[in-house]
Amino acid sequence: MMRSALFVILLVSVSFSACSGNITHPVVAVVGDGGGLVNLTIRASPGTGEDYIGLLPYAGVSTQQSAKYAINYARNAASEDTSDCDITVVFGDLPTGEYVEGPSAGASMAVMSYALFEGLPVREDAVITGSLEPGGLIGPVGGLYEKAKTSGQTGIKYFITPFTNVYEFITLESVEEQYGIRIIQANTISEVINFMIYNETIEEREASVFESRIPEDMAPYYDEGLEPFRNVALGMMEFERYVLDDMPGSDETLWINEYFNSTIEEQKEYIELGYYFTAANDAFLNYIEISTINTVFTGDINLGVKRDSVEYCLDSLERPVMTDENFEWVAGSDLRRAWSENKLNDTDTDTLLIEEKHAAYNSLMYADAWCRVSGMLAENAVAGGNEIDESGWERLAEQKISEAEDYPHSAETLDRLEIAKQSYGDGKYAAAIFDAAYVISMDYSDLALLEMTDENLSSTVSYYSNRERNSLWGKVYQSQALFLIRQNEPNYAAAYRLFIYADELDNSIAQMELEMEYGEKETRENDIFLFAFSILIFLLFSFVLLFILPKLKRRSYGSSGKKRRGADRAQQKKTGTGTQKKLSRAEQKRR
Repeated sequence: MMRSALFVILLVSVSFSACSGNITHPVVAVVGDGGGLVNLTIRASPGTGEDYIGLLPYAGVSTQQSAKYAINYARNAASEDTSDCDITVVFGDLPTGEYVEGPSAGASMAVMSYALFEGLPVREDAVITGSLEPGGLIGPVGGLYEKAKTSGQTGIKYFITPFTNVYEFITLESVEEQYGIRIIQANTISEVINFMIYNETIEEREASVFESRIPEDMAPYYDEGLEPFRNVALGMMEFERYVLDDMPGSDETLWINEYFNSTIEEQKEYIELGYYFTAANDAFLNYIEISTINTVFTGDINLGVKRDSVEYCLDSLERPVMTDENFEWVAGSDLRRAWSENKLNDTDTDTLLIEEKHAAYNSLMYADAWCRVSGMLAENAVAGGNEIDESGWERLAEQKISEAEDYPHSAETLDRLEIAKQSYGDGKYAAAIFDAAYVISMDYSDLALLEMTDENLSSTVSYYSNRERNSLWGKVYQSQALFLIRQNEPNYAAAYRLFIYADELDNSIAQMELEMEYGEKETRENDIFLFAFSILIFLLFSFVLLFILPKLKRRSYGSSGKKRRGADRAQQKKTGTGTQKKLSRAEQKRR
């Protein structure tokens, strides 16, 4: 379990003069193995417009990326030109560990940088958690219950967070009641700046209000190669509907039921437009969320029983024979089985606090859902084709894992790299390649995004949106990336990451097809023997046909000719005919 850092320094100091000064404010960040509030200082100094992060404590790539987005946003929003200001971001002493990871301080850094440029103070009674995407959208982050609880225990009055899912909304309501902290949801960084600096009210957002993601003119995504994935989306929606129908009926759950019914109706529209993965992914997340909510309202939280049910699901999975016609489906199934096993093993169920039990149950639901998706992918793997010997991909899997290790990792990609290595050790080389491809893509795109301006990102995404995909999974993630840039609130950074992943999958699968080996090793050796034996028989037959038979025919013809000629001579002697006739006596005398 994540451990909270139950401390915060509430002093907010601002010092500013032209392109100089500093600002300090507590922010929510991920620190070592735990989460909590730490002090952050941002300094401005005359220079060339460079951005820096203090060396110690070390900061992960996602934290660096958040700082970059935050400072860029603040530069563009500031009333004065800050192109000659150097900005340094320094994290204070950490309560545990020497490593800062995660994007959750992005929104806070944007507010602080803007306040520094404008020479304005930031209110002391509020903290912010939320990632920041290019364009100013606040993105979701994890561990909200723990962070809100920590903030409430340290006397913070307002906890500003991006819109959460319904389960987290219910959980945060309990934090409000218990600790007297006010939870405020925000969509954009401009809302947060107005609240934190100009004391403007953020409009309350009701969790019960469903907001459609589909604009009226959304372009469809149709690809025949992706059509079989429709079954996976429909299958996941069946699980989603099942747990929603099982939700206890009461006035308290009425709005929740209506909310999820609206999401299901929109998922049907996703399917009509050809965004099968989007529908499947939304149903997947809702299945987890609704199941967790049901335990909140029923109070029936038996973590041991849930763990047993996931183990039963994993044990019941049947892996199809991998062939050259279904290997992408089987690899996708293997991959999700590995994720399920990893989540199951990492979930701590030895906990007593009710909120922690809910969090553990939610984690087990991810293992449950991935197991179910694994089964559906296996069921939709077509039969037929030539059986593949997966050991032919061992070298490629090793190469991809080695390439993935060369990048700086976020917590998520580090976890996926470890799963890739586990799949490799289990001989599931295709799954290992897919997960290594994910690590390479995400870590590469995170580094690339650090160097991109909003304009560069927009043009790059436009370029990738016109790419045609050759593999099943390349098409799957291409469709999701296109959905993200075509929805009501486009997310170009997330779309870019998925475009890069689709590229890497296309390339990896093309390499796999080139290095494909068929059948089991023993079968291949038998096939080689039979092939060689067949060639030998053919050569012997050809030799007999071309050389031996003609000679036999000639010999047979020569022997019978001699016999005929002997018989002819005998006949000639009897009849007096022939080339040598008897001479008459008169003629003999003349001679």
